[in-house]
Amino acid sequence: MAMIDEFVHIFELPPAMIPHIDFVVQGREMELVVGLGKQTMTLDQVAEMLQMPRDEAETFLTQAYYRHVIKRKTEDGITTYAAGSFYRRLDPLSMYEGWGDVPADARDAVIEWQLQEFINLWQPVVEEMRKDPDAFIRIPNRDVLLLDEALEMVEAATEHVVVPCDCRAIVMACDRPREVCIRLDKGALNTLEQGHGRRVTKEEMKQIVINADREGLMHTGRRAWREQGELFGFCNCCACDCYPIRAGIKLGMSQQWPRAHHVAERDLDKCHMCGKCAQRCHFDAFYRDGTKVRVRGKQARYVAFDANKCWGCGLCATTCPEEAITMRPLHEIVAQATEAALSVAAQSAPELHA
Repeated sequence: MAMIDEFVHIFELPPAMIPHIDFVVQGREMELVVGLGKQTMTLDQVAEMLQMPRDEAETFLTQAYYRHVIKRKTEDGITTYAAGSFYRRLDPLSMYEGWGDVPADARDAVIEWQLQEFINLWQPVVEEMRKDPDAFIRIPNRDVLLLDEALEMVEAATEHVVVPCDCRAIVMACDRPREVCIRLDKGALNTLEQGHGRRVTKEEMKQIVINADREGLMHTGRRAWREQGELFGFCNCCACDCYPIRAGIKLGMSQQWPRAHHVAERDLDKCHMCGKCAQRCHFDAFYRDGTKVRVRGKQARYVAFDANKCWGCGLCATTCPEEAITMRPLHEIVAQATEAALSVAAQSAPELHA
């Protein structure tokens, strides 16, 4: 019992998972974490601590590293190991292991716990974003991407790896596709080094992204990858599962994290009121308002649009059969509004007389 208590403390295991600790670690992994404690050890030190042959200890450590039970770091040619945490362990547990077998009440408690941990981790960065929305800040799912922007990133990359979406695997709030987290170049190589992911060709990756869009998943990532000189990847998200979207809403950062860069515009002359945009919108920007109109000589239920709710993901535009919806850059709208305001001010100003 003392070892379990020590493990819970070191591994930062949430209370809901203590009765289900067998899902978290197996075999001698608990002994490994407790033995490491808050220090780091080399392979030889771990082998001595566990009284294992060196080659057996190396295999054991590799497996524990892939399961995110421990962390591994190589510096100046020396590899060291440290205890992991449940926050990181939850990703492979949900993506590849028996997370669905954990009782629902425990899962729900862990989901709420992890969302708060996620918010606590990134809140200092969020505060920087509030002060300067245009700053180059590293934060998950920084921007909302259009489909063309996501495909452009895939085209620019040389390494392509796809992994299951950790948010969707953990929360399980919808049945949209799961193997849709895109890792590119550095992100792809890091993922493979951790023993995860599936390498695909560039064309296969493009099709994965297109299919994700068809299934109603938004694209979020780092829009300024060229300026920052680094491709890492992007996510295909839903508002019901995605931690950054849910955290952004909870923190009052709707449309700011992930940041919207476009807004939908509709040509009512082309619109047939089919409602596909309303079915796809995650934020109820397009919605049935209960009124009826005549379209092409037939009565139809009106689809209203609230631009203030639009996150600029483009799912409405990519599904509209009449091509009645386009995505307009927000900076153009801001510039147009500023120009109009200056024009009004100039017209209303009193004339100057010599």
